[in-house]
Amino acid sequence: MTAARAGTRLAIDIGGTFTDVVFRDGEGRLRATKVPTTPDNINRGIVHGIERIGTAPESLEAFIHGTTIALNALLEAKTPPVGLITTLGFRDVLEIMRTNRPDMYDLQQDKPAPLVPRRWRREISARMAADGETLQPVDADEVRAIALDFASVGVTTIAVCLLNAYANPEHERDVAAVLREVVPDAVVSLSSEVNREWREFERTSTTVINAATKPVMSRYLTELEQSLDSRGFAGEVLIMQSNGGVMSGSEARVRPVATLMSGPVGGVAAGVEIAHQVDPPSSLVTLDIGGTSADVAVIEAGQPASSTVGRIGAWPVMVPMIEINSIGAGGGSIARVDSFGSLSVGPESAGAVPGPACYGRGGCEATVTDANLLLGRINPEYFLGGEFKLDVSAAEQAIEESVALHYEMTIHEAARGVITVVNSNMTRLVWEEIIGRGHDPRSFSLVAFGGAGGLHACELALSLGIREVIVPPEPGGFSAVGMTAADIRHDLSRTLVESAGGTANGGVHAALEELERSGRVRLESESLGYEHIDVVRMLELRYRGQRRGLTVELPPQMDRDAASELGAAHASFHEQHGRLYGFSRDDAEVEILRVQVSVIGRVGRLPLHAIDPDEVPPFEGPRARPLFLEDGLGKASVWRRALLAVGDELAGPCTIEEPGSITYVPPGCTATVDEHHNLRIAVPQSEGVSR
Repeated sequence: MTAARAGTRLAIDIGGTFTDVVFRDGEGRLRATKVPTTPDNINRGIVHGIERIGTAPESLEAFIHGTTIALNALLEAKTPPVGLITTLGFRDVLEIMRTNRPDMYDLQQDKPAPLVPRRWRREISARMAADGETLQPVDADEVRAIALDFASVGVTTIAVCLLNAYANPEHERDVAAVLREVVPDAVVSLSSEVNREWREFERTSTTVINAATKPVMSRYLTELEQSLDSRGFAGEVLIMQSNGGVMSGSEARVRPVATLMSGPVGGVAAGVEIAHQVDPPSSLVTLDIGGTSADVAVIEAGQPASSTVGRIGAWPVMVPMIEINSIGAGGGSIARVDSFGSLSVGPESAGAVPGPACYGRGGCEATVTDANLLLGRINPEYFLGGEFKLDVSAAEQAIEESVALHYEMTIHEAARGVITVVNSNMTRLVWEEIIGRGHDPRSFSLVAFGGAGGLHACELALSLGIREVIVPPEPGGFSAVGMTAADIRHDLSRTLVESAGGTANGGVHAALEELERSGRVRLESESLGYEHIDVVRMLELRYRGQRRGLTVELPPQMDRDAASELGAAHASFHEQHGRLYGFSRDDAEVEILRVQVSVIGRVGRLPLHAIDPDEVPPFEGPRARPLFLEDGLGKASVWRRALLAVGDELAGPCTIEEPGSITYVPPGCTATVDEHHNLRIAVPQSEGVSR
């Protein structure tokens, strides 16, 4: 089945300071805007953004949303009480956790409080063997008594995680049937529906997190859909997943655990589009700097780095997700001098309210935005396209009182210090992401976006030895741009342990085919717009005796052959193992641990560069503005990006302004507008690379 091509889409990305709104028509033309985030009522900010973008809701075919509503509820402990039903003897899995500790040298550290208090963790005598054979059936009366006990104390959100349910979900389904019979309004999550993989602690943690966030996500989506419906919207509500694809709102209600990292993945999805603008696809590291954080992800040869087990706070989440690492380093990050005289920047942020001092909303602490303003990199008259005037005197006072007076330096020297510290923090993060995966930074380009990405990217590249910085069109709302291009995706996996040494792994191929069928059925039942379906099949392999494995991709469907597939998987595994750990063992037995199938409804690669000509602001041409450099006061030429043409070259120092972002090109760097309207900035190589 091939569905119709995705049509008009509106994407909303809610950040800590601003909410980005991007409209994309069926031909790929973009229109973007920013509105202040409204933490007290997220829907109010969304409605404001829809009104501001100027698109009639009834004309939209899809509304795409990256949301951290489930993540925030979990981290802030604002989820409803959860009851856990598990197998006899496994009541304390959440408390025992793993023997490894976050800090192996801290003998005084405390384990986090369990996700479910012990009084709400109950055991049943039903038991399943590892091969899926029933050893002891479910006792309905036993489950009924637990359900009544839960209901009596108001616990109607229940997670069910039984031993070996990944091999056979029958017992969990029996338990769910009894729970819904006794407590019809119970919100039930089964581990066999959330993730069919082994490792009891991780599977239990994931199931409990899914159960805890189900009511939160359902309530939020209901309010959002009602708000959209009242304005005439009749299309599909799509939610970004942590894996970089989108799912329907109905699917998000069932598996909210898959959306926990949906906020920042849109930018990585758009980064993949940038990587595929050349053939073969390039390797990139994405840098998303907003008001609160800096988020970094690696895209190797067009494919984002991903994992099957992430962490939310202290708890593992066993769902496929793009690997994004973050630190508290954004435009609103607060600069302070501690009692020892050291300057720190972040992780605390001024947020949307009151925001940086220069916003004029009552903020009095120095931030990164205040520092960039005083250094001349930000035009106070053209912030957000001139709609938001910045208060230079308030920034001067904040930098002076928070930093300059402590060191007896000028406010511009202090501002330079703030930028140096925050750049150092971000450089270390990018370095660890690239080097930690066995890559050389010099073989990567840095894709910078977010409201502040272009302000810092070149200086980070200089420190890292990265030769090129790419600033895409609409960088301020690039995560939302990526959401409009995101594919519909379902990842299905199953534990299946057997030797990979032979060529007749019938069980492996049968499991892959079954997962593919299930994924196609799920995708086609949603009636969402896509051009065609792609299927990506993967195996998790390890050397026999290892605890964990590495995931490798199998050849595409047209090349399917048992012997050649396993041979290619072996070669890829050995290569990846050697790159990550410095050795490989061609003589060691290789085991298959897990099979995974991703069924992807491709939206189709649409251009990212089209900008509505009506949005081009009036501009008289380039002009100069004072710029404070390391060696003193200089001048920077100022350009409006909307007026740049393909092939234009701009030598640094200069700034390139647009409504949602500013790009700073330091001395010695040169920016060129490529055929896709990206700014490609050539960065000179220094003698040594710092980190």
